[in-house]
Amino acid sequence: HSSSTARQAAATQGKVANRQAEMAKKDVPLGMLKADGSSKRFFKAAGVNRVEQDDPRTGTRKAMWALTLDGRSVRTPANKLLALPSERMAMAIAIEFDAQDLHILPYTMPLTTLAVSSLDQVSRFDVRKIAINNMVKALGNDLITLRSTDPVDLVDLENKVWGDICRWAEKKYGTEVRVTTSFVDCEQSEELMTAVELDLSSRSEWRLTAIEQAAGLTGSTLLSLALSHNQLDSDSAVHAARLVERYQVARWGKVESSGMGGHDIDEADMRARMAACALYQRLLPSDHH
Repeated sequence: HSSSTARQAAATQGKVANRQAEMAKKDVPLGMLKADGSSKRFFKAAGVNRVEQDDPRTGTRKAMWALTLDGRSVRTPANKLLALPSERMAMAIAIEFDAQDLHILPYTMPLTTLAVSSLDQVSRFDVRKIAINNMVKALGNDLITLRSTDPVDLVDLENKVWGDICRWAEKKYGTEVRVTTSFVDCEQSEELMTAVELDLSSRSEWRLTAIEQAAGLTGSTLLSLALSHNQLDSDSAVHAARLVERYQVARWGKVESSGMGGHDIDEADMRARMAACALYQRLLPSDHH
């Protein structure tokens, strides 16, 4: 009897080991992670593995770097291999995973979020087209073209900080950037809209993802493009985006952080996400314009 029990136990252990071995071979689906951070950490170490993939733009094979968790490849929610165009970017994303503690908090992983958006969303022609159209359309109410009429020191500040970015854009795109002091949209020229559309259309899905996020965060396509073209660093971009608010805070004081948020939390969030957009673009290979 004892020998049959031992055989059963050995068989059960064998099945468990086989199941674990099968699981170990399978890719990790990122879609199983809960956005609220309640998913427990299930891996010991994140790593990077060089893989060969077809490049849809050139039709040739190219080297990519895939994220691994305990040696297993990782799949995006759209079931694509989480493979990055540079080893540095893959290492940075691996660090985001390794930095997780008992639970995996997706909102502390901005580079991973950008990479998944690039692979699952912006790589799709329809999504890419909508993103570019929205950014071009947003030139009509771009933050840095909507100017104050008073007080004089704020007007001067806007003309200096925002004016510098507008002057760069005029030089870059070879046409005027119109500004307005009225509350209605500032209609930009066809020349500017066409030039910006061409610039955005020439970008890889990886870079376009970061440009779109930065434009959304700041309310300014022109500011985001200046960041992408290395005319600004992320701190300068945040300073420009929050120029009026910082002026008002200096004048009237700030709403202290509370359960509802406040200036400090808003600014810290924007600073972190803009820094991620800038870093993400710096980590791209030089041929990913």
